Amino acid sequence: MKQKFSLVISLFSFMQIFSQSPRTVVVEHFTNTRCGICASRNPSFYSVLGNYPQVLHIAYHPSAPYSQCYFSLQNVAENDARTNYYNTYGSTPDYFLNGKILPAANPAINNTTIDTALNQTSPVEIRATEELAGSDSMKVVVVVKTTGTTSISTVRMFAGVAENPINYNAQNGETVHYDVFRKALTAAAGNQFALPALNDSAVFEFTYAIKNDWNVNNIYALALIQRDDTKEVLNATKSTRLVSTSVGDMEINEFRVYPNPFGEELTVDSWQLTIKQPIQVFDIAGRKVYENSIGTGRTTIKTANWSAGIYFLKIGTTARKIVKE
Repeated sequence: MKQKFSLVISLFSFMQIFSQSPRTVVVEHFTNTRCGICASRNPSFYSVLGNYPQVLHIAYHPSAPYSQCYFSLQNVAENDARTNYYNTYGSTPDYFLNGKILPAANPAINNTTIDTALNQTSPVEIRATEELAGSDSMKVVVVVKTTGTTSISTVRMFAGVAENPINYNAQNGETVHYDVFRKALTAAAGNQFALPALNDSAVFEFTYAIKNDWNVNNIYALALIQRDDTKEVLNATKSTRLVSTSVGDMEINEFRVYPNPFGEELTVDSWQLTIKQPIQVFDIAGRKVYENSIGTGRTTIKTANWSAGIYFLKIGTTARKIVKE
């Protein structure tokens, strides 16, 4: 009897592990355009980070210890507030991996540290999309889903806008600045909320104005889910930009997708494509319903088993809304 009971417990633990979602690694970086130490440490930091495109990075520019920092002056309150959230105001550079500060070193991060953080799982899944809401504004939709059993009930979501890259000849000698924080969509300390029940989702919408000195093609949104007690980042995401919300046959670069709305199948023509690209389809809750690769030619996707409603077709880095009747 004891042996059977242990087997049941082991199977339950096994199922819990595999019900988790992949966790995105995020590095929050506090720097300053007038900071000489930043100029000496950031290059090696970016060199290591360049080997890990799957790692999400965001750079804040607090007003201390240098109040005349170019990027800080463009949004002093929110840069400082995010710095105060981690109790690191007055010191740059600082680097936080998944909500935990990294020891002072040069390089600030190494391959072993990132490798250890990769391939971890989380009981929370998060996805974000953004699309034009007007001629000078964007709408961001963030979907948070509880995918695994957890004792955590209350979390914080921080969502913001970043620009990457920005070319600027800073006083400390840096000329290229990566993933520069521009604006908070939530409070800088994040908005507290209760996690949805297992397999349920919560949807959040934000709208922000595009400022004249931002390059709209380099702007994106990001969102983090953090524990309310330890500030550990449970999961994070970078937004996928939807090129349009219109319905009808469409073209995305070398692709034509039709019909739209569609019924039992969807066709993608890619006769001008020279290299293969990943193709994915997500439902409105952010669940992946189709994944493949696409090359030169015509691809037919069988959709008879899909429910009627709104989906997002993503080819490479571009996404578009499609509708099943």
